Amino acid sequence: MRGDTPPPPGPVIVDVGTAQARQMIVGSAVAGGIGVVAVAAALTGDVEGGTGTRVTAFLIGAVFTLIGALPLLLRRIAFRPRRLLFDSTGLRWEDPQGAPWAVGWAELAEVTLGYPAPATGSARLGSAVNLTLRPADPAFHEAHPEMEHLAVPAGDGSRSYRVPFGHALSVVGPADRALRHYAPGVYRREGPEIPAPRDRPTAVKVSVAIVGCYWACAMAVALVMDASLSTLGMAALWTVVVALWLGRVWAGGALAVARMAGLAQVIGVLGLVTLGMLGLILLPMTDGPVARLLPAFLPGLATTAALLVSGRLLSRDDVRAWTVSRTWGL
Repeated sequence: MRGDTPPPPGPVIVDVGTAQARQMIVGSAVAGGIGVVAVAAALTGDVEGGTGTRVTAFLIGAVFTLIGALPLLLRRIAFRPRRLLFDSTGLRWEDPQGAPWAVGWAELAEVTLGYPAPATGSARLGSAVNLTLRPADPAFHEAHPEMEHLAVPAGDGSRSYRVPFGHALSVVGPADRALRHYAPGVYRREGPEIPAPRDRPTAVKVSVAIVGCYWACAMAVALVMDASLSTLGMAALWTVVVALWLGRVWAGGALAVARMAGLAQVIGVLGLVTLGMLGLILLPMTDGPVARLLPAFLPGLATTAALLVSGRLLSRDDVRAWTVSRTWGL
């Protein structure tokens, strides 16, 4: 047991159903938001390129919207309650709508938790998470016929039992802590070291606040310039997408944090360069001290500088370490 990770105070319950549903919901919500925006743009005529382009945008948006609706269409599967419980006697699979089972530690020769490294800042999908149980007695399969659907052949001709968790990396941290504490003699890990839990860094809180204020101001300016229903609708849709993105950043989503850090820095740098070039163009036309130009540039300078700072804060090492910890469900 690692000294930097306190032992669990009691039985550890890993809510597998919620973890897997969360993975589906996050991806579907982002896809659905993009799809709704594309469909709305096609219907309101906010797509340039003629009728063909609008039809294409509508069809692509419809596909993304359907992806966003998948959790609702598959709600009986996606939200089916499933839990894995670890305690001093063994582990138990609780599945009211499936096939529950229970195994004692004394019945197992080895318990392997296999998982990939987190794809921090990358959109790639790693290998699946699996918990493999190797029985200590060849008669295990006769004592646990309810686990037959989990049986997989082992290399020595025997059988092991594999519990799949899909790509729900958030089950890894709690399961690792429980196995280290309750089954240190039989536990084997196939994956990178899992860091200790971390608190949300102040840099994340400041960055989310900066981006949120920036977006609110940008939407207010857009509505002041054009208060039509189409502008209001697009502003509402994009605000939902941005809110979902900021929610993922606040929750420690590695990909969301990495993309937000990169985009904020790009916009900040481009904004500063644009303002600098505009200032150089206007400077020869100004009759008087340069200070007269400054008030006109202050809002833009403050905004772009704040976005640049936000991006730099999200790129800090402590933020990356926190997102890794959150990826593991800690």
